[in-house]
Amino acid sequence: MKKIYLTFDMETIVSRLSFNPNIYTNLMLGSLYIAKELEKKDLKATFFISLAPKTDAVNTDEYIENAKMLIRALTSYKNIQLQPHIHMKNLPLSFETSSDLFSDYTLEQQVEALKWAKNIFLDCGVSEVDAFRPGSYSANEQYYEALKQAGYKYSSIMIKQNIHYDMITKEITTQNPYTAQYGILEYPVTSLRFKSIKGKLETINLSPDFFTYESIEEVFEKSNYININFHSFSIFTNRLARENHPKQMLSNIKYFFFEKPLIKLLKGMGFELINHNTLFKQSFDQWVNALTKYKTNTYVIGQ
Repeated sequence: MKKIYLTFDMETIVSRLSFNPNIYTNLMLGSLYIAKELEKKDLKATFFISLAPKTDAVNTDEYIENAKMLIRALTSYKNIQLQPHIHMKNLPLSFETSSDLFSDYTLEQQVEALKWAKNIFLDCGVSEVDAFRPGSYSANEQYYEALKQAGYKYSSIMIKQNIHYDMITKEITTQNPYTAQYGILEYPVTSLRFKSIKGKLETINLSPDFFTYESIEEVFEKSNYININFHSFSIFTNRLARENHPKQMLSNIKYFFFEKPLIKLLKGMGFELINHNTLFKQSFDQWVNALTKYKTNTYVIGQ
């Protein structure tokens, strides 16, 4: 039986070339737009909401308060499951959190962070908090033990050595959820191996961020398990585009020389830029429309 998991990371952009820490545009508005479109198309999804700003450019307390407001707003969507997503930098915990990576912390520190995140979601009205995704998929040898001790049941990371679809050989490998250590059920993000725009072989996650639906439609047709991942910050803010999006070169030129300087200027004046026609919003809309034929096959993490 075909099972499709639509997963979304709700957070701000902090990558070097596409740096944009705007909370309202990238976290709030992007997430609400995605939720609305999925509800209209009757598609189920899991939202992994980041509880850290990922950057010193954003006040942590302000960010967390907005994340809580977003969680409360999204609880009304019955087709969406809400779960924690932690980028560790600047979290208000009992230990120093100078590193962004979850894998840089001890077992005890990971457990504390996981319990802290669970309590925030519970306090915001989420009835069941049992799935988790670490920022940048960073997991060490203690990861599953920490999840177990903190009371989680499920995980969703990308495991690069498990290539689901090889775009060079056209080989598709079945990649059903599997039981990891300590009884945790892992729902791996679908990975693709391909020759990237950089001219080298890479493994990357299946996402409207990188691929048009038409270019990987074969994956959906031939697979019995798919876990795609997308981001809230890709909806109303452009960034440097990769791989096979149409007009990506033109989009990158417009972004780098016009939109990015404008974002920086407006941010300094206390304004946020909303682009209603980003390359990635167009891609997301195309994917959602195409996936409606599979709507009875969409599930949330844990199902």
